[in-house]
Amino acid sequence: MNIQQIPASPHNFTPGRGGHKIERVIIHVQDGTQKGSIAWFQNPASSVSAQYLIGMDGSVVQMVQEGDTAWQAGNFLVNQTSIGIEHEGQPSKGPWAPSEVQLKASAELVADICKRYGITPSTTTIIPHSQINPKHQCPGPTWPWARYLGMVTAMQPQNAHQPSADDKRTVRLFDPATNQQIGTGTLISGTDKIYVQPK
Repeated sequence: MNIQQIPASPHNFTPGRGGHKIERVIIHVQDGTQKGSIAWFQNPASSVSAQYLIGMDGSVVQMVQEGDTAWQAGNFLVNQTSIGIEHEGQPSKGPWAPSEVQLKASAELVADICKRYGITPSTTTIIPHSQINPKHQCPGPTWPWARYLGMVTAMQPQNAHQPSADDKRTVRLFDPATNQQIGTGTLISGTDKIYVQPK
């Protein structure tokens, strides 16, 4: 995927994520043109940004790096734990829906984000802006949620969340009160599971 880098004003995002993990993706509609939104995110007086903008033609622009906190959801903690994706469109001028090429580019980008951060695509991990901030009808009722989530899921590798049998390592188990080793276990990479080994 070709992603054009156009940085937002440093006044419109927070460097880093304050130690928080990326857990979800938030979907927005810009209510403007791609060019206008780029200019708005570069305006230091706007106090708003998102990691990505996706044009009606399927072009993708990154304005805030994923390791930084974009000001996109209206809730700072949510911003710290999410990636915001804006989509070019003007619903204020009438019924709007994403173009086919725009929807495909968005699904491809989100599938890659989910793969990199171990996010399982679902209605709780890929959400509309309106779910965080109900006063914004964003991206609105015409966003094809069921189809979109199906596209993102279909683009996930078959075994993305199934570590292989060889993807494991031995760990030592300690009593926190005495700091003495009380056994060993097998940590399965990519999970939070430890299988305790019999003595």
